[in-house]
Amino acid sequence: MVLLSGLAVAWLGDRLAPLPTVAGTQTAGTPSWRMLAMFAGALPVLSLHSRMAALEAVGTARFHRGRALRLIMLWATSMAVFLGVCAVSVEGRVLEVMAGALPGWTGLGLLSGRLLGWRQGWILPALALLLISYWSVQDGTGSYPWWDFSRSPVAEHPVGIGVSLALLAVGALAFWMTPWRLRGLLRRS
Repeated sequence: MVLLSGLAVAWLGDRLAPLPTVAGTQTAGTPSWRMLAMFAGALPVLSLHSRMAALEAVGTARFHRGRALRLIMLWATSMAVFLGVCAVSVEGRVLEVMAGALPGWTGLGLLSGRLLGWRQGWILPALALLLISYWSVQDGTGSYPWWDFSRSPVAEHPVGIGVSLALLAVGALAFWMTPWRLRGLLRRS
């Protein structure tokens, strides 16, 4: 699926997807690569779903380390494939923006998966994309708000990569907080 997302980005490029914005005077929409990057960032999280979730929740620490390692390897491979396929036809500036936003989308996916179930790991990233697309409007200088991690290149907007990495850290913490760890923390309190 990540390969198909990369091919779709290479094919669609900057074509606008019709999403409304708060500024009626600007062109309503978001570039297709932005939505597909969100999908690619959240997709590895969906691999955490299992029909045996109740049994796995009480699994050993070794099981959880293996699952975390599998997720990290899947994420790294998926991002390399996605960005590699996108690099065929997407300009370097857009590729830099997507690479900077992918950790944030994955972090939102991990948080969504922990809160809503791993099958629903796509809900918070999709909701965030809608909200960011609606409220993130260029100002007079052509820059976007500081909290929009999915729009500006890292070199021009270093706070954006900080927001993206903070979202990944929150998502990783949510992933780490398994039910048995939460019970252990609550017992100590």
